Amino acid sequence: MSERKLASIQTITEILPIDGADKIVCVKILGWQCVALKTEFSINDKCVFFEIDSVLPIASWNDHLRKDPIKPLRIKTIRLRGVLSQGLALPISILPQGEYEVGQDVTSLINVEKYEAVVPAHLSGISKGNFPAFLHKTDETRLQSEPRVLDEAISKGLVLVGTLKMDGTSFTAYRRDADFGVCSRNLNLKQTEDNAHWKMARKLKLEEILRSEPSNLSIQGEMVGPGIQGNRMGFKEVDLYLFNLYDIDTGKYLGYNELVKFGKKHNIKVVPIIARKDFGFGETTTVSKMLEVASALNYDNGTPAEGIVWRSACETHSDVLKGRMSFKTISSRFLLKYNE
Repeated sequence: MSERKLASIQTITEILPIDGADKIVCVKILGWQCVALKTEFSINDKCVFFEIDSVLPIASWNDHLRKDPIKPLRIKTIRLRGVLSQGLALPISILPQGEYEVGQDVTSLINVEKYEAVVPAHLSGISKGNFPAFLHKTDETRLQSEPRVLDEAISKGLVLVGTLKMDGTSFTAYRRDADFGVCSRNLNLKQTEDNAHWKMARKLKLEEILRSEPSNLSIQGEMVGPGIQGNRMGFKEVDLYLFNLYDIDTGKYLGYNELVKFGKKHNIKVVPIIARKDFGFGETTTVSKMLEVASALNYDNGTPAEGIVWRSACETHSDVLKGRMSFKTISSRFLLKYNE
């Protein structure tokens, strides 16, 4: 999977007026929409597009956007004049002089960083090293960033299954020959008594389970419950829901059916399927409709669900995503409610 482009060169594909607004308009970029100054862009103009979760450095080119002159600016989902705005579009003139191509990543060029929430001590743990190089971190591409993936699914006649995106923290456990490890999103963790990831590994006897399998495997899931992300799903105790089963020896993910079989065999919960798109029977859809489905979801306790993770029913390579056919649609209701 390619690295996320927080800041990139993109094209303004559509400009829409906003009721009651004289100075701002809604601009469309890829599958995103955001609010921009009316005088800044014309259709087909190049721009620098910043995705949500981008943290802009303190610099003269964004002075007019920052309320706090000494604090970097984080790009969030907001509503302006009733219009959903996700991201930020600025003129290409903010960049150093040069030639820039559409799609070019300029994240490091202008020192943009990804927002990372502060992790509580019981989740952060003690690092024994970086996330293992032989595994993949759990970070899905948002559909708005690669809308062409829908055309690819249609052209290949794929069946996509959507699983509920649990609102918690990333969890990885692996066995590679004699080595067993537990990881957070970014780190390989030392075993300690208080760390929540290792507590879960011990509770579910994951070392014994993975050592009982004939192949070197990694499991990944979302750890949810009290003390994690405000427990927005309302669980009474901390639990784990698997969403990935990875064969380290072959370097391939196993499909959802194999994941379910693994979960049943070892009594570990698996993220549930909540939607299905069968492009093999001529079904078509749009980015906006896929987002509407995600935004309509609630968790069992009635709070807005975070969204849906979409994958091919049979593991498939995506030329668009340069990796597995896997992407997410995040609920705008969720993002607005939790100031994301």
